[in-house]
Amino acid sequence: MKDIAVLISTYNGEKYLKEQLDSILLQKFSKANYRMNIFIRDDGSSDDTVNIIHNYSEKYSNVFLLDSDKNLGFSLSFLTLLKQISADYYFFSDQDDVWMPGKVELFLDTITKNNNDQLICGAFSDSWIADEQAISTGKRTLTFRSNQIFKGELEFEQQIFETFVAGASLCINKLARNKILNYNLNLLSQLGAHDFLIGLIISYYGKLCFINTPTLFYRQTGENFFGARNPNKKSYLWRLKHIKNRVSNVQTAMAAGAYISDKKSQFSSEIYNISAGNFSFLKRLLFFTKYRHLVSPKHFVLMPFVYSVLMKKAIRIKKE
Repeated sequence: MKDIAVLISTYNGEKYLKEQLDSILLQKFSKANYRMNIFIRDDGSSDDTVNIIHNYSEKYSNVFLLDSDKNLGFSLSFLTLLKQISADYYFFSDQDDVWMPGKVELFLDTITKNNNDQLICGAFSDSWIADEQAISTGKRTLTFRSNQIFKGELEFEQQIFETFVAGASLCINKLARNKILNYNLNLLSQLGAHDFLIGLIISYYGKLCFINTPTLFYRQTGENFFGARNPNKKSYLWRLKHIKNRVSNVQTAMAAGAYISDKKSQFSSEIYNISAGNFSFLKRLLFFTKYRHLVSPKHFVLMPFVYSVLMKKAIRIKKE
């Protein structure tokens, strides 16, 4: 019997939490092979969220409210849950989404087929962007980004250029969880969202699988800590500055886990030198051309040149 842990961090989620919990509790999978428990950590809610969780824990034997002594913030709250709970598989869940039927079974099939629990492994999926009533808008969160993921696996390098992994659609195995716990969790939580950092760690040491189908309704309430973002609407200058900051965070995060020096860290070194202004225009052009499939899948001929020209401007603005 394998244990599944669904991890939820709540904060003033009284309006939508019941619907999310119901969608998780209704998931169908092999009860003979898996046992699912829902672990919730409240991050200092001032509404009726805690009472709702208490009611569910009294009604369902597999719903647990963990002691919450203080507000840790979104990222550290989830990482704290990951540290406290022992299981074979971990699903991360937002408090206001709705899981589609078959989500858990699909993720378990994907992970077990790809590693049989012998490798660090995780999986994430696309999701439907939904309105406040959790009704799909017909648009996906990853939009064109799903076309950048080849052979069903997300690479470490790709995540520096763009955001792919959302915690709401992320599942990891026990080996991945143990590797993450080797890191300084307090430091990780200060560098960015837990899902982005977890995705980096898994793809660096193991395999991060992509399920190219929506498995949940990603509700947009206007109060989401992180809403659905469309990077296409950002200027190229903004993207360059964003890349520079991400590279710095990635280096700090991976160093916290004492990662080895190899081809992947060489990639980080290259892009850091570019963002720091250490490379000439020609070297910048060669770099962005080399990684053109990551830079821009739509305009892979033009954009390496644009990035190479604009990088200096991004640096000057940063210094001002």
